[in-house]
Amino acid sequence: MASSNTVSGACNCGKITVKLSESSFPSSVSLCHCLNCRASGGSLFAVNIIVPSKDIEVQGLPKIHVDTANSGNHANRHFCGDCGSPIMTIVAEKPETAFLKGGLFAKFGYGLPAPGREQFWRRAEKWEKPREGVTLIE
Repeated sequence: MASSNTVSGACNCGKITVKLSESSFPSSVSLCHCLNCRASGGSLFAVNIIVPSKDIEVQGLPKIHVDTANSGNHANRHFCGDCGSPIMTIVAEKPETAFLKGGLFAKFGYGLPAPGREQFWRRAEKWEKPREGVTLIE
């Protein structure tokens, strides 16, 4: 990948890096409120950058924790074994799609696009308000 057309990200300690071409970077992100994303990220929701798995270059060796979702699908959650930063999730039953974690890119000065949807909205806290203009997926 040519560096001028590449978006780069890294975990907190820098041992795991990710790269993808700017053309693969979507125009919006997805906020996921599912219980597994909330627990793995320690937050109210995960900020997911949904891209084709084949477009991601990972350097370093992330650890993988497998969650079983209520649907029965298996979410392979890649994370740094040293600093614990979430890297991405790949659903085993749909390996062609990766959910890169939005926090990876701030250190490199790359801003995230606004959310286009919020998934598992039924899992949001009662006091949360949906972002204006996003698609809510129950």
